[in-house]
Amino acid sequence: MSGRHDDRDRTIALAGVFQAAQLVTALARNGQCEQAALQSSIESLFQFTPDSVEAVYGGIAGLETGLSTLIMQLDQPARRDLEVARYAISLITHGDKLLKDRPRFEALGKDLEILEQKTRHFDLADYSRTAHLARLYQQYISPVQPQILVRGEPLYLQNPQIAEQIRSILLAGIRAAVLWRQCGGRRWQLIMRRRKTTEIAQDLLEP
Repeated sequence: MSGRHDDRDRTIALAGVFQAAQLVTALARNGQCEQAALQSSIESLFQFTPDSVEAVYGGIAGLETGLSTLIMQLDQPARRDLEVARYAISLITHGDKLLKDRPRFEALGKDLEILEQKTRHFDLADYSRTAHLARLYQQYISPVQPQILVRGEPLYLQNPQIAEQIRSILLAGIRAAVLWRQCGGRRWQLIMRRRKTTEIAQDLLEP
């Protein structure tokens, strides 16, 4: 992937962050989420040498939920979900911490590559791969303060399979936050370039 990135690339990566935030919110509140978006976000963890930023998500179609959420959060105050915003900021914070901790960053990358190889050679079921990803989240992300506190219905949060999905998506969201930083993303852009980001997201959603 080229080292030169523009506002479009940054918008796509940021949509990945907000997609993860939206999926976590839905799972915590309702016990279910949009499956195509879930799959796209999880698969992004295994895109090690993508040709482009959008290729990380299998194309723009894999980010429709994230782009819609991004527009709503940045440009539609009446529909803004503060919980989604909180998760997004937490994901960016942990992405920054991961980038600064090179040994942890590289170790996580190697473990993801190993898991990808196991998936390919042993045809791991989705639930098994999700369980592996959840353990990687607990190993590499959970010990770092401040922890990401997920709020929702105890019935869903205490369900082991849902909890594993949430941890896996949080890991995918941190991957998106790292990608956003690598594309030149900065926190001030969330405010100062909000209109431009929203315009790009709307253009990307148009058929």
